[in-house]
Amino acid sequence: MSQRTARPSSQDSGSEPPQPPVKHAHQVPDVPRRLFFTVMGTAAAATAFQANIAADARLTERTKYRIETPDNEENRTAAQRFPGRTWYLLGGFRVSYRDAGRKLAALQPAMNQRAPASYIGYSNEGIDVAQLFIAIQRDAYARKIDTVYFYGDSFGGMAATVLASLLASTGISVKLIIMGSSPSSVADILDPGKQYISLAGRIVPYLGLAGRLGAGLWGGLANPNGQGMYQAARSGLDRSFSPESNSLILSTTQATFLQAFPSQYDGGIPATTGIGLIYDPADFIVNAASAARGWQALLPRNPSFGYNVPDTGHASPEIHPEVYRTALAVILDQLDPPPLTTKPVQHIF
Repeated sequence: MSQRTARPSSQDSGSEPPQPPVKHAHQVPDVPRRLFFTVMGTAAAATAFQANIAADARLTERTKYRIETPDNEENRTAAQRFPGRTWYLLGGFRVSYRDAGRKLAALQPAMNQRAPASYIGYSNEGIDVAQLFIAIQRDAYARKIDTVYFYGDSFGGMAATVLASLLASTGISVKLIIMGSSPSSVADILDPGKQYISLAGRIVPYLGLAGRLGAGLWGGLANPNGQGMYQAARSGLDRSFSPESNSLILSTTQATFLQAFPSQYDGGIPATTGIGLIYDPADFIVNAASAARGWQALLPRNPSFGYNVPDTGHASPEIHPEVYRTALAVILDQLDPPPLTTKPVQHIF
C-alpha cells in the first residue's frame, strides 16, 4: 500500500504561498472626473433655473394694465352724486393687484365723498407710462369722465404726476393728486433697500421663484408698518406667492422709472390742481420732510396741504384705514371743499 507524501504547509516551510495576480480597476483620471461633475452640476443648475423661471411665470398673472372699479353700493351712489368724476389709485413699488384693491377698500369711504373710486393694476410685462395713459383714456371715455382725482400710493405718486400732466393736455381736469408716502425723487428713499432697487434690473428678474421668495421676505421685513416681525415676514411671502402678485420684471421697470424721476415730468400740471401730502414723519422708507419739500419745489404754483399720520409706517392705508381715511377727508375739505348747501333765507314780516 503506497503512502502519499504530505506536502509541507506554508507554516511548516516558513515561506508565503504564491498569490494570484491582483487586477487593478481602471482609475478615471482626476481632471476628466472633475470635468464630468462640473458639467453635470451645470446641467442640473440650468434645469433648476429653467424650472425656477417657469414656476415664477405660472405664479404671475401676466395681464396688461387693468382698471378696476368695485361694483358696490357706495361706488354706485357716488357715481350718481358726482357724474363725470372718478378716483384712480396707483399702487406703489411691487404692490400687487390684490393689495391695490385692499388699499382702495380702506380709502373708499372718504373717496366717495367726492367721486366713485377705481384702482389701477400695472402690467406685469413692465410699466409703460404711455400704455398706462392709453388705458386711463379708454376708461375715461367709456365712463364719460371729465374730472379725475389721483391717489398715489408711494411710487404711485410719481406715476400720478406724469399721468396728470398727460391727462390735462387732453382736456381732462385733474382736481387733486394725493401723495401717500410718495418720494419726490430716489434721494428721498432712506432704507437699505435703495441698493436693492438699483440692482433690481440686473439681478432679481432672473431669479424666478427663488427671487420671488427672497424679495417677498425682504419686502415684508423691510416694511412691517406696525406688524410684528413674524407677521411682516409672512405678509411679504403671502404677497410673493399670491397668483395676483406683480412680477419681478415689473419691479425692474418701476425701479428704472423711480431712479429717473422727476425728469419724466414735463411741468404740465395746471396750477389749479391741489397736492395732498400724507406722511408718517418717522417713515423709515421715505424721508417725509425731504419728500414734502421736493414736491413743493417741483410744483410750486399748486395749492398743497399736508397731514401727518404718525406711527403708521410707510404707505399703509390697508393696515391703518381709519387714520388714513381721516387724513384724506381733512385734505379734501381743505383743497376741494364740498359745495355749500345754503338754506333759503326766511323773511319774517
